[in-house]
Amino acid sequence: MNRRLLRQAAGPLGVAVVTLVCWAAAGWLADRLVRQEFVAALTAQRQITRSVVDNMAEVIASDLAMSRAIPATMAETRVVQQALTEAANYAASRDSTELARRKELQAVPGLASVDRFLHDAQGFSGLDAIWLVNAHGICIASSNALERISYLGADMRPRAWLNDTLLGAFSEAYGVGAASGEPGIFVAAPVYDDGLLVGAVVAKVSIARLRHWVTHPGTFVADSNGVIIMAHDSALEGRALPGSHVAEMNAVDRVNTYLRERFTPLALRSAARAAEHEAPWIAAADAAQMVDLPGRRAPALYEQRGGLNSGLSAHLVDPVNAWPDLIANHRRNRLLVFLTLAGTAALAAVISVSWVRERRLHRASRDLAGQLQDANALLAAEARHDALTGALSRRYFLDLLRREIDAAYAAGKPLCMAIADLDYFKQINDRFGHAAGDRALQHFVETCRAELRSDDAVGRLGGEEFGIVLPATSLASGLAVLDRLREQIGKRVCVDLPQEAAVSVSIGVTELAASQDQPERLMSRADLALYMAKAAGRDRCEAMTADGVVPPRAAAPTW
Repeated sequence: MNRRLLRQAAGPLGVAVVTLVCWAAAGWLADRLVRQEFVAALTAQRQITRSVVDNMAEVIASDLAMSRAIPATMAETRVVQQALTEAANYAASRDSTELARRKELQAVPGLASVDRFLHDAQGFSGLDAIWLVNAHGICIASSNALERISYLGADMRPRAWLNDTLLGAFSEAYGVGAASGEPGIFVAAPVYDDGLLVGAVVAKVSIARLRHWVTHPGTFVADSNGVIIMAHDSALEGRALPGSHVAEMNAVDRVNTYLRERFTPLALRSAARAAEHEAPWIAAADAAQMVDLPGRRAPALYEQRGGLNSGLSAHLVDPVNAWPDLIANHRRNRLLVFLTLAGTAALAAVISVSWVRERRLHRASRDLAGQLQDANALLAAEARHDALTGALSRRYFLDLLRREIDAAYAAGKPLCMAIADLDYFKQINDRFGHAAGDRALQHFVETCRAELRSDDAVGRLGGEEFGIVLPATSLASGLAVLDRLREQIGKRVCVDLPQEAAVSVSIGVTELAASQDQPERLMSRADLALYMAKAAGRDRCEAMTADGVVPPRAAAPTW
């Protein structure tokens, strides 16, 4: 009786054991198959995501470089310098109103012609508005002076970016117009007359003109305060990135900049726990790379690029497109393998199909990896050097500058960084053609290679502006070497340029601070020194110490 009961129980128990073993084996095999598929898909999508963000960052940097050139060029014109000098006495007082100041300014005959000049400049430049602000922060001329909503007579002092410019710094920031309520990028360039700061040229580029930055789904752009100013999904605009600086701003600054006080945080959190819960087969390292946004079913890859020399940063939240299919494939594969293992007759066929599929997937992954590697190598070579001059590209130069700063601090050696700008470059282009302008740029880079050391680096920052890094060089030695370089620029004969096309350069140089200096601060000081050289008459070198002081000229040994 007991033996019969044991035999009766052994059958179902054996079936249960075999079923559990087959189910466990099917799960293990399904995990392996889908993990390989996931790694291949994730690798390919990560490469595409990085390429999209890199291209987005390049477009932003290029557009902003063109926007900067217009107010910077206008700041050098005599009509602008003279208008700001003559309007230096206009200032806001407790008894004056914006309307009263506007009527007073509209009554000045000389400023009417300046308004027309700004209106014409705004028309051909593609900017939304251009205006002049005197040293007291009062708008004394504007491209929209005759329109119903005008900046004329407005007190611009509450704008933080303008305060920096009225102290002599070139500034660029996102903001919402107080009168128009329209968001845009504000670019301000200081204006000097006979070496004195007399005001600023301010230009606005509407965000609506820059929507091509976020044409790819999932892309968005954030400003220096961490506020999303533009997004492919407009619902994300106005939100604040996690840990952004806008939370630390006082309410007045937030209202002056954004015309709003509160910002909804962007709920961008790690998707590692949710991904591992839904897909236990995923590797922990891969899960840690994914993020999750509320309302989205699949986890996403997140890439960002900062350091665009504008405070802006490019972001992309790209959902893993293959995620739903991979989840479905895992379930289907497990059931399929389980049924295959349970049926001896279909075992060989299913194993063969799985092996062929695995080989095909491996081959496709290997081919894809090879193609991506070749494409990346080609892109890296093209991105490293400027196609016209052979100088380092802007992005690679900035990366090199960061590495040289780290190396200088590690070795305890000095470092100099300079920004050079060809004088009257636009006139060369206008008089002799763009081919002559291109040759002038090439002449500058060739002279740098001939005069500088092999360890020194020259990169094209944009247009006719170049960056120069001098490792293991003190400020005095760097100033002497760059002064010699400046002299050689004018002395060396460039056979492809007309004799009338005199090439000269203005250079601003600074030194690395004793500790905790950043590339942005270094470039900012060099840029200020460059503006000093420009304001002092061009074709000269000016230096600025790490403390922002202009050192006296003294003889210094070169290398």
